[in-house]
Amino acid sequence: MASKDDLSTEEKDEIPPILPESEERVWSSEIKIMAKKGVFCLLLVAYAVYFAFAMVMNFEKAIPLLCITVLVCFYVSCIFVKRKFGDRVAEILRCRKLNDISMFKSRKFSIIMYGGTSLILTVSMIFINLSSPTNLISLGGIFTLLLFSWLISYHKTKVDPRPVVWGLTLQVLLGLFVLRTSIGQETFSFLGKQVENFLSHVIAGVEFVFGENYKDFEFAFKLMPTVIYVNSVVSILYHFGIMQSVIKKMAVVMHYTMGTSAAETLCTTSSIFLGQPEASFTIRPYLEKMTLSELHAIMTAGFASVTADVFGLFVVYGISSAHILTAVLMSAPAGLAVSKIIYPEVDEPETRNLTKLEDDRSGAETANVIDAAAKGSAEAIYVVFAVVASLIAFLSILHFINAVISYLGSLVDIEGLTLDVLLSYILIPVAFLMGVPWSDCRVVGEVVGLKTIINEFVGYERLGTYIKANRISRRAETIATYALCGFSNPTTIGITLSGLGALIPSRRKDLAKLVMTSWIAGSIACLLTACFAGLMYMDEVENIRYTFESNVTLTTLSIVTLNVTTILPVT
Repeated sequence: MASKDDLSTEEKDEIPPILPESEERVWSSEIKIMAKKGVFCLLLVAYAVYFAFAMVMNFEKAIPLLCITVLVCFYVSCIFVKRKFGDRVAEILRCRKLNDISMFKSRKFSIIMYGGTSLILTVSMIFINLSSPTNLISLGGIFTLLLFSWLISYHKTKVDPRPVVWGLTLQVLLGLFVLRTSIGQETFSFLGKQVENFLSHVIAGVEFVFGENYKDFEFAFKLMPTVIYVNSVVSILYHFGIMQSVIKKMAVVMHYTMGTSAAETLCTTSSIFLGQPEASFTIRPYLEKMTLSELHAIMTAGFASVTADVFGLFVVYGISSAHILTAVLMSAPAGLAVSKIIYPEVDEPETRNLTKLEDDRSGAETANVIDAAAKGSAEAIYVVFAVVASLIAFLSILHFINAVISYLGSLVDIEGLTLDVLLSYILIPVAFLMGVPWSDCRVVGEVVGLKTIINEFVGYERLGTYIKANRISRRAETIATYALCGFSNPTTIGITLSGLGALIPSRRKDLAKLVMTSWIAGSIACLLTACFAGLMYMDEVENIRYTFESNVTLTTLSIVTLNVTTILPVT
């Protein structure tokens, strides 16, 4: 065989050059990138064509598709803007000139400005409720709850008005949007219906496993599989990083408005979708060094909110999905506001700035979509058995307690005396201050009492029974829905202590010291959200009459509030 040196010049030119191994790899990777881009462009064009046909041929049916498309486009646009201008915006925020003026750093100036904002909010609430003066009872309930929070505060003179005022402001704006504007009502009603439609698909799996006779044991064979279904979907969203992105965006809004530390804000927003132990994993590297105020805040967030996996249970009970969705969102700023009254920040948090938080890589724990779905369903088994076990235990204990109380009552000729009856009378003043009509105060007091001393499942189950029996007014139903939307019950105290205690065993004493006041703070936050629901509530006839006026008020209030608060420094 002739060597390369024996070949002629022409024959040598015909031999293709041998590329170095590194260049060959680069060339191969570029081909792959180009192929991926080509496939992506083809899919994008195909979707655009399909989307156009869907909008033209059946617009009303395609509204959910339109909403999803708009959200995806908005998300992609945010990523593009962040990559192009993110550094510039961050530099502007770090170099705000107003921070150099000592007057704006003054605590007295901060109190005056936020006190003025509070006055504006109060006057606005009175003004928009001139046509419904009974709603102002709820305003008295708000002041009563805030005063009680301050009376049990650890540091009464150290309360920072910023997180309190901004927490209340966010609740006011969200409440006005959902309960007083036609756009807000239609939006959350639409979202609620989509949630109900999404949850209805669990029936396919239930009928396959348990058959068509599952209705004979509806709680075990329908409600519990809903937890598995929702948790599996949430796990898939985490795998793709969608849930982390949503949580971080909400955390950014709360951090720059309320001025809370990045770690506690991120954990609080995570509590909207996750339980207290799971939400703590999002800030695990920072738990050990968190201040007492931060620990109090993240525990309060767990008590003041409910998780995505049990969200579906409340809907199945017959509760309005739109109101539950609104209550879940309103609970986050409410929990932080109340927590910062009861235990204000007196130390310097390690994560004062949002940039100090590392990126969450929890989505990398699952190999693919199948693994994520399987992991979510497996993890939900624990939740299912925990809920079933707690309900069996607590309902049995409740039945025993009722039997004892009924026996004691019968000894003095008081028939029908039970714990439910006692709670309904004891909590009548609380229900009335929330804005519940006097004729419904006993019913609402009963369900709130059951939720507080047993759990929210029992409370919502009893509320659903009253709704189906038409024994409660629409206004009382709405207020009670907001008041029950939280995990502030004795069972969660044990879950919180054991979960956080396992993550930070060196802080067990601090956790034990703070857990009771954080439980109280979570209960107050739920009642505070219910008061705002009572303050914003309007009957359908009145709502039609004052829709335009409320839209104008919401816009004006938003502009005034932002103008007043944005001149204060970001601490």
